[in-house]
Amino acid sequence: MATTTGFIASINVRNKQELYLEGKHIILQDLKLRVDLKQEKMFTYLSKNIPDYPTPVEFHITELAHVTKKTNLQKIWDSEGFKGLDEDSLLWWSLKINEADIREAEKWYLKSSIQDISEEEIAAQQPFLSKFTTSPAFINETSCYGNFAFTFPLTELMEAYKKQMCEDEEPVLRVYGTKLFKKLIEYVVLVHSPRFNETFSKHPLLASSPLVVYEGNQITWRAQAICELHNCQLEIHGKTADTQTMDPVEFYVWDHVTLAFHVNKDEVLTFPKTRLKPSLSCCKIESKELANGGISDLNEAMAFLESLSETNE
Repeated sequence: MATTTGFIASINVRNKQELYLEGKHIILQDLKLRVDLKQEKMFTYLSKNIPDYPTPVEFHITELAHVTKKTNLQKIWDSEGFKGLDEDSLLWWSLKINEADIREAEKWYLKSSIQDISEEEIAAQQPFLSKFTTSPAFINETSCYGNFAFTFPLTELMEAYKKQMCEDEEPVLRVYGTKLFKKLIEYVVLVHSPRFNETFSKHPLLASSPLVVYEGNQITWRAQAICELHNCQLEIHGKTADTQTMDPVEFYVWDHVTLAFHVNKDEVLTFPKTRLKPSLSCCKIESKELANGGISDLNEAMAFLESLSETNE
């Protein structure tokens, strides 16, 4: 069913309402003009005007994460790799952002926001960005989607995909689209083999995205909404960035980037168990309703992870 300007409304596999705009990454301010904010239930958060906070913030990211639940982990383990599981045969990964990435992004923000600021002045700045990076995009200890997180360097994942799925040609990256939820804006990047260029030709190449750049060894993301909960606001005095406590606090939308790797039916993006095991970690469940059941508590998850054998019986 079509709704608002160019978006399609649907209920996704997790039984959540979403709006999807194919082939475009729409920046936050343009979204406010493009969607019907009178649909109050869907756009309660997007319609808010939030006091100053760092935006956009440029993150340079070198790792990706794939979070799953116990039943799917067992399938990955048994097949020694990852399959495309939805109707489009897509394998979903998200950006993995660590403290070092946040510190570097803070330096970029100061350089882009304060004219003629020196390296010495940046070095003297008290950390402030970590007070704002509070959305789930930056919280690696919890997840909505399962207890188990695979983490791989971007370069390793892309190299494996290139060799196994692309016949050693470079993967093609395209703008898959923008997904809207009540609290979340998701920018999806499609990754596919050149042999499927015709299949995915309706999706423009990633170079058309105003928000995501792929540079081979890293992904650059210009994040626009980094706080799910706003409990402070940004103040810049001269060449110093500072924060002021907000009262009352405000909830707002948050954004993130996912990469959807096309893995053709009956194919598997393989890694040996001796590589899969070290890439695995456990996380707490943030919301059981999004994980569709089958959830262990953290202690059970850790015990299950330890039980996985790196060799075939």
